[in-house]
Amino acid sequence: MKTIHKHRLTVESEVQKLKFSPEGIVREVEYIQQERKIHVWVEVPADSVIESNVVERNFRVFRTGDGVPDHAAYMGTALDVLAPEAYHVYELTE
Repeated sequence: MKTIHKHRLTVESEVQKLKFSPEGIVREVEYIQQERKIHVWVEVPADSVIESNVVERNFRVFRTGDGVPDHAAYMGTALDVLAPEAYHVYELTE
């Protein structure tokens, strides 16, 4: 059985750590205007909510035109519909 959990990222360019299952797959990335935050929805095994089954994973938000390191894996793009901004979410694999 699987479940989906929501996590929040800021639009800052620092590395941000999220804790969830190593098998977790990012399924959706969206910018929430009211909060001015990026939300990611991650599909995880239902039994992975136990603290011992989670790992810390590193994510970073890039703006259009920013340099993206080679060791970054693309997760999705979130658009701010009220401003000409796009935020690209990558998981840093090193």
